[in-house]
Amino acid sequence: MNFSRIGLAAGALGLILGTPAVAGQQWPESFGYLGIQGSYYDIEDGREAIGDVENYWQPAVNLGYRFNPRFSAQLQYGKAETSAKNIDLDVDAELASIVGRLHFPEWSVIGFQPYAGLGYGRNELDPELLDTKKEDMVVGELGLQRLLSRSFMLDLGVRGLLETDDRFFDSQPYIGLNWLFGKRYAEAPAPKPAPRKEEPMWIDSDGDGVPDHLDQCPDTPAGALVDDVGCHLVLTETVNITLHVEFDHDSTTVKQGYLPEIEEVAQVLTQYPGAEVLLEGHTDSTGPATYNQNLSVARANAVMRVLISEFGIGAERIRTSGMGESQPIADNGTAEGRAQNRRVEAVIQASREEIQMR
Repeated sequence: MNFSRIGLAAGALGLILGTPAVAGQQWPESFGYLGIQGSYYDIEDGREAIGDVENYWQPAVNLGYRFNPRFSAQLQYGKAETSAKNIDLDVDAELASIVGRLHFPEWSVIGFQPYAGLGYGRNELDPELLDTKKEDMVVGELGLQRLLSRSFMLDLGVRGLLETDDRFFDSQPYIGLNWLFGKRYAEAPAPKPAPRKEEPMWIDSDGDGVPDHLDQCPDTPAGALVDDVGCHLVLTETVNITLHVEFDHDSTTVKQGYLPEIEEVAQVLTQYPGAEVLLEGHTDSTGPATYNQNLSVARANAVMRVLISEFGIGAERIRTSGMGESQPIADNGTAEGRAQNRRVEAVIQASREEIQMR
């Protein structure tokens, strides 16, 4: 009786019964895996002297890919040491194989997923001081796989190896542990839409013509035009106005003749509470640039004071800046041009939304 094979079978049975599987066995649709494997190589008797070696344990590494729930492929390489049966000779044994596997995800054997494999193997027996014996083999597999976690898989089974030349048949029970990578899971099915709730006879609480169960704006003002979901239609109105106030030479006094124009700015600010105004002061080129810079700021502040004191506009809605002599609009070489350059410009952009009525 071969106690090595009995020990391997007992260990495998212990793993089957003692290793919990992942709840529900949520296998990925596809994945790669890298693993290690231990096996017991049982050689059929009757080979020539070099090939007739003792049975041996063989560790191996393997790399595989599961293309879909049904098909996978695996490359494996194992190496071990043994000895010839009838000659005092140490022998190195190497086995490389490539196998395609057919899986049966719809079946379960004690929580394991079964598979069958078929492929090609190359077995080389290299005795000391003698030529290497090379054997081409047809490889067949029957095995079981089980997820230990989302990243590890247990693999156990038995491999049959048929030598193509002499028709010797070897067997190789194995057990392996694989690490999974590149996992891709099937997309969860879309949830079924909830059944449509039957609505009672519709009520239009705000009288806009859209029933309450479709009305996204339930407090529409009476008489307002609305869209398909009961929200009032809005008309956006935009107003642009520019103010131009001129000053005497070296003066910050606002002339009375410009008050009506300043009042127009105040009226727009009153009609559009969210609007602000920017006042920019300018000078001609007479005098030092530093002095002109301060003078331009003072002119802008003078117009701001008129808006506040005469027309009640809040200071927080007014911004001022001085541009000095840097932005002339006329020729500073003439008296008329310098007069036009001594100015304050105010630019205001305002908009408001009005509900459209029927």
